[in-house]
Amino acid sequence: MLEYERCGPGRFVRFGTRSAPFFAFRIGKKENNISEERISMNIDFESRNITRRSFLKGAGVVGAAGLLSACGGSKSNNSGSTAASGAQAPNSTGATPLKEYISWESANREIESWNLLYSQTLTDANVVTNLWDGLMSFDCYGKLVPAIATSWEANEDSTVWTFHLRDDVDWVDCNGEVKEHITATDFLVGLEWVLNASKNEANNTSMPTLYIVGAEEYYEKTKDMGAAAADLRYQDMLDAGVGIEAPDDYTLVFTCKDPCPYFDTVASYTSFYPASQALIDELGIETFRGCDNTNMWYCGPYIVEEYIQGNTKSYIPNPHYYNAANVSRFERMTVTMISDQAIAFQLYQNRELDEMDLNESTITTITSDPNNEYNSQLCEKRARPTAYAMHFNYQKNNADGTPDVNWNKAIANTAFRQCFYRGLNLKAWFSRYNKINPLKCENDYYTMKGLCYNTQGVEYTTLVAKEMGFDAEKYDGETMIRLRANGGDISALKKQAMEELSAIGVTFPVKATYFIIASSTSALDNATILKQCFSDSFGDDFIKLDVQTYVSSLTQEVRTPQLQSFVINGWSADFGDPINFLGQETLHDDNAFYSHYYSNIARVAEAPADYQKDLMDAFEQYTDLVNAANAIVNDTDARYEAFAKAEAYLLENVLVSPAYYDITWSLTHANEYSKIYAMYGGCNYKAVNWETSEEAYTTVQYEQFAKAFNAAIQG
Repeated sequence: MLEYERCGPGRFVRFGTRSAPFFAFRIGKKENNISEERISMNIDFESRNITRRSFLKGAGVVGAAGLLSACGGSKSNNSGSTAASGAQAPNSTGATPLKEYISWESANREIESWNLLYSQTLTDANVVTNLWDGLMSFDCYGKLVPAIATSWEANEDSTVWTFHLRDDVDWVDCNGEVKEHITATDFLVGLEWVLNASKNEANNTSMPTLYIVGAEEYYEKTKDMGAAAADLRYQDMLDAGVGIEAPDDYTLVFTCKDPCPYFDTVASYTSFYPASQALIDELGIETFRGCDNTNMWYCGPYIVEEYIQGNTKSYIPNPHYYNAANVSRFERMTVTMISDQAIAFQLYQNRELDEMDLNESTITTITSDPNNEYNSQLCEKRARPTAYAMHFNYQKNNADGTPDVNWNKAIANTAFRQCFYRGLNLKAWFSRYNKINPLKCENDYYTMKGLCYNTQGVEYTTLVAKEMGFDAEKYDGETMIRLRANGGDISALKKQAMEELSAIGVTFPVKATYFIIASSTSALDNATILKQCFSDSFGDDFIKLDVQTYVSSLTQEVRTPQLQSFVINGWSADFGDPINFLGQETLHDDNAFYSHYYSNIARVAEAPADYQKDLMDAFEQYTDLVNAANAIVNDTDARYEAFAKAEAYLLENVLVSPAYYDITWSLTHANEYSKIYAMYGGCNYKAVNWETSEEAYTTVQYEQFAKAFNAAIQG
C-alpha cells in the first residue's frame, strides 16, 4: 500500500510542554518524514541464476551498494544456528518452515538512527525492534506479553505501577559477546537519557513527561541548564523527584501524576526502554546518540550480521537472548531495499525474496492469465494498524513564500471542505492498492479501527458511526459508505461553496497542490489516478488537483515552507485511547502535532483573517469537545461516547478528511497472522514466532488464517 507520510509506531515527538490532566496522552505516534511508496517498480531487471546469499551481497538492487558497515569477529558469523534460536516455529499447516527469511523495505526508507531511545521514525523502529527489548512486548493478537518484565501490577487507584524484571538479561556487543548484565538501573539510565534535553535532543519525551511525576519538571530543568545537563546521571533525576525508582535490581516502580489504569500500555513505549551507562560512558554522549550497528549493544532477539547502507540489513540470533528457549527465530533474517516492484516480482519468483506486496499492475498481470500459478497464492493482508487521512493546510504559501490566499480562503469554507468527505469518490484510487477488494481500504473515521472497546465490547469507531448516522451501513464492495446518503451528489454543496467563496474573491477552479517524490513512478501513477478522482467527483470547474514533486524530503522541501494544500499520511496509536488521535488536531496545545506541523491551524489562531472566523470557531468547538471527553476519567463508556461526539464533529465539519486503511495483497511464505500485531508500540516487525513455509501460502490458507484470527479476537 502506498504510505505517503506515515505516523506509525516509531515517531516520537514533543512540541513544547504543558501541565496535562489525566489522559492527556502524548502527541501520539509517529511520523515518518519520508514519503513511503510501497515500491515504485519500473527498473529493468535481468533475470539470472544467483543464490539467495549472493543476491544480498550484490550492489545494484537500488543502485550502488552503499557503505558497508559490518562487525567483524567469528562469533558473529557462527551464532546463527538452530540451537541458538531455541523454540521451533509455529506450524499450523504441516509445511516445511524457512530457516532463513528475506524481506524488503522501500528504497526511500533508509534507517536514520540505530538508537531506539533517540529514533524519530517508524522506519528506524522497524529495524531496531529486532535488536532491543523493553519491559513488554505483544503477541499476534495485540495482547501485552512479558518481555524483560515478567509481571506487573498497579495499586488500587492505578497511580503506582510496579514491574518485576527478569534476572537473566544481558547486553551483548555486535559480536554477540556479553558486555553487561541488565538490571532495573538500566531503565533508570534510559529514562534519564530521554528526559535530558542536553543528551537526547529528540522529540520523544512527551510520553514520560505527561505521565510520570516530576518528569516534565526535570526535562525543563535540563533545558535551562544547557550543556551542563550532560553531566547529570540517573541519581540526579531521582533526586529531582522524578517518579521512578528501583527498590532492588529487578524491581521498577513508576508513580503517575494521575490515575492511569493502562499505564502498562504506556510503559511498552520505547521512551521507557533500557540503556547502559557503561556504554554511554564508553562512547560519549554524541557517539551514543548516533550509535550504529557496530558500536551499539543489543538485548533483543537478534544482532546485526551485516549492514550495507541503501541495500541490505542482515540479522542473526543473539546467542545470549534471554528468551531463546521460548521463541522461534530465523537463522538469518535479511531486509533488502527495493526500488521497483518489477524487480521485486522477479526476485520473488527466483526465491530471492520471501514476500512482496502487490500493486495494481502486478495483480493485473497475475489475474489476467487464468493459468498463472500465482492466482491461487494471492493473500489479502490484514489492515496495518494505521489510519490514513487527508490533512489540509490552512496557511498555505506559494513557491515564492507569499500566502496562497485563494486556497486559504477556499479551505476555510465549511461547504468547500465538506465536498471532500461527502463527494470525493476514491474507489479507483483504492484499486491502486487493493485491486481485488478496493473498498476494503475505505476509511470513514479519524481513529484507527480496533484501538479500544467499551465495557460492552463495542469497538470505538462504531460509536462514531452511530453519531454520523451510518452505523447501519455495511461494506458492500460497491459504494463508499460515506457517499451513500446522497449518492456522492454534492451539487448543492458545490453551488453553496462557489457562491460563498466567489463573494470574497476566490477564483475557480481552486488549485489543490499535492506533492509526490520525484523519483517514484509509482507515486506518479497513484497521483494520476487521484487527480482523475478529483476531476470525476468535483468537475474541472471547482477543485483541480495540481501534482508537484519534491526531491528527497517532504518536511524540508514542502511542509516547512508550507507549500502543500494537503498531505495524505497516517497515524498509529501509542496506547489504547482515542485521545491518541483526536488530541493531534486541537488548539491551545503544544503537543497537538497536526495543528502545529501540518494544518498550521495553530499559526492561523495567532492572527486569523476575517474569512477564517468560522474555521476558528469550528476548531474551538472541536477542542472543547475533546477536552470535555478527556476530563472523564472514571467512566470508560462515558469517555468513549464523549470522544465519539467530538470525532463526529471533526468529520461533519471536515477539519480533516479520512483517506484509507492499508489493506493490500501479497505473495508470501510467511503467515502474517502469526506475526506481532500491536495497535500501539514499536515492535510489529520483531521477527519472532513467525510461521513460515517453504511453499508459498495460498489464498485459501490465508482465508483460514483470517477466520481464525477474527474468531480469536472476537472471542
